[in-house]
Amino acid sequence: MFSQIMQFRMACLAAFFALALLCGDASGQNVIVEDWEAQQERFAKDGVAFQISYTGAMMDHLGGGFRHGTNWQGLLDVGMLVDLEKLMGWDGATFHAEGFWVQGNSPSSLDYIGNINEVSNIAAIAATARIYHLWLQQKFLDDRLRMNLGWMTLDTDFMNSASAGLFINSAYGPIQTWNMNFAAPVYPVAALGLLTEWQVNDQYELQLGFYDGDAGGELGNKHSSNTRLGSDDGVAILLEGARTHSIAGRAGTLKVGAGWNTGLTPVNATGELVHGNGHAYAMMDQTLLPGQGKLAPDRLTFFTRIGQVFHPGRSMVDFTLDLGFIGGGLRKTDQWGVAMTHSHMSRSFVMAVEAGGGASTSAETALELTYKAQVTPWLALQPTLQHIMNPQGGKPDATVAGLVMTLAF
Repeated sequence: MFSQIMQFRMACLAAFFALALLCGDASGQNVIVEDWEAQQERFAKDGVAFQISYTGAMMDHLGGGFRHGTNWQGLLDVGMLVDLEKLMGWDGATFHAEGFWVQGNSPSSLDYIGNINEVSNIAAIAATARIYHLWLQQKFLDDRLRMNLGWMTLDTDFMNSASAGLFINSAYGPIQTWNMNFAAPVYPVAALGLLTEWQVNDQYELQLGFYDGDAGGELGNKHSSNTRLGSDDGVAILLEGARTHSIAGRAGTLKVGAGWNTGLTPVNATGELVHGNGHAYAMMDQTLLPGQGKLAPDRLTFFTRIGQVFHPGRSMVDFTLDLGFIGGGLRKTDQWGVAMTHSHMSRSFVMAVEAGGGASTSAETALELTYKAQVTPWLALQPTLQHIMNPQGGKPDATVAGLVMTLAF
């Protein structure tokens, strides 16, 4: 049985690398890619840009958790960005539309590990093709002020670390003191929102966002973004400030922010529904070793993020800490990374779970080691190794090995 599993894994790896060899030449191009790029250039002259990407993730649960197993999931993402000034003379306006299609089986934490942080950042319920983002943007003040209105997800613009985006674990998306406690729109469900971003100067930036406080979850939105505005949804309000800096000639970014959701949320101890909860956060991306050359990528960077809720008694996760290092790989376009994420459960949540006969740890920690190989300009392969300590569901520590393939055109 073990040899059959190993043969299956090796066959998948060989297939991925064979695809790279068959489709690309030494420059990473082929006839199909070149023709697609030519079509993109033609549309770009009229202000229309298309983006197509496909992400396939194979995750192998090696040990721990509920049970062992291998599963696969794919995400086809198609987007369009229209410069309305070029297309129809509408100064400073842009229209964006995006949809996706999820296939395969989610590496479900409930089925395999019992943790709260999905081991794959594309994890979602497989469904038919669905509309995702649909918004209109207007710029003012020489493009220093922009406003987006439409269906969007708040994690696209808030709580983002440029360095943390390398990692596969979903915890490095929206901070868990928000993502685990509120139903406001994050991947994979968008909802109505209004975003304002002000580029104060070359160093400072402010963002303010208003979103539907309850996007309804995946089960209620299998085929589209959330279009319902319930009377109890409330409003999710987020404010974030960013400052770029230089320490000993090494660039960095510091962000601080806070969010408040006016919608109904349950009290852990009683189950009573009350209005309001929120969190505050801070994060930093810092270059440690810059690239050797003006345009060379950084050789080593560091990131850290911290989140704290305002009402632990109404929260599942009351504190979270992320940190990691990212370095240049064997080739200029490759990257490696090692990171840790720690989520602390609120005491009242743990007590409520135990009172109901369930099990919950007081804190969950995950470690990830990954390497992203940019095989061609349009193909990336990224193995990941993750170890989850004290999964929230009370099961044994788990180890997961995975391989992610990304095609982007």
